[in-house]
Amino acid sequence: MTAVAVYVGLTTFLAVVAVAATAAFWQRTGHLKENYQGKRIPQSMGIAFLPVYGVASIWAARKGLMAGELLIAAFLLVYGLCILGVLDDLWGDNSSKGFAGHFRQLLCGRITTGFLKAVLGFGICLLVVCFLSGFKLLRFWEAALIALSANLLNLLDLRPGRALKVFFLLALLWIWLFPQEEQILLLFPFLVTALVFLPSDLRGEAMLGDAGANLLGAMVGLAVVLYGGFWWQFLYFLLLLFIHFLAERISLTDYIARHPLLAYFDRLGRREYHTGREQG
Repeated sequence: MTAVAVYVGLTTFLAVVAVAATAAFWQRTGHLKENYQGKRIPQSMGIAFLPVYGVASIWAARKGLMAGELLIAAFLLVYGLCILGVLDDLWGDNSSKGFAGHFRQLLCGRITTGFLKAVLGFGICLLVVCFLSGFKLLRFWEAALIALSANLLNLLDLRPGRALKVFFLLALLWIWLFPQEEQILLLFPFLVTALVFLPSDLRGEAMLGDAGANLLGAMVGLAVVLYGGFWWQFLYFLLLLFIHFLAERISLTDYIARHPLLAYFDRLGRREYHTGREQG
């Protein structure tokens, strides 16, 4: 059995165990949140990605499947953003929404948890790109792209399955455009864990939370920075800016509902769909 086959099998097994264990852990500790239907369900399911990637990266490093620097950088990104997300899920202040809301609070002399998460998250992204390629002014651009990509899925994680569907769409599209073995192996732990979690998410039984949405978006951003040329990065950056600009002005849920193709994709696989409170 080859090292890659063991990597795939081990990661898949860990994904199944980690998702079930994480849901049970949050149930027992009472870390529950009302979803958009008013049902209290486990939040912060994103921590399931940590043991999966942790073990997978150790195996990959031992067998030389990927460069050690890449595995360490991804480890810093995944664990750093997930921990920030869990802290925000647990103690975050949701009174301010969007960058504009946090900035207005800052002008009033109040530092919100969302602002702190954004600053620290950008710092983690900058540390990761500098660790991989050295410090240059260009690294600020790359860090901003990864940070906005992380926040993209956070913006979309308002209905069951929505953020995961967009993650699959972006990650698989990028793999199709740049089918490098290293990229596939790097993203595989996140793809398989997200796939295991998808049925529970679609049924509205658990939430990714900031802990999961941020790290999945960041991994897509890291893949764009590492494996795409400048113009592909620029196009993705424009897409990120457009969605963030849109989210500052209107409800993304309402925008999706008004466009039949987006609404169909959004509802696909979801057991129930009612208008009501947003999930996170």
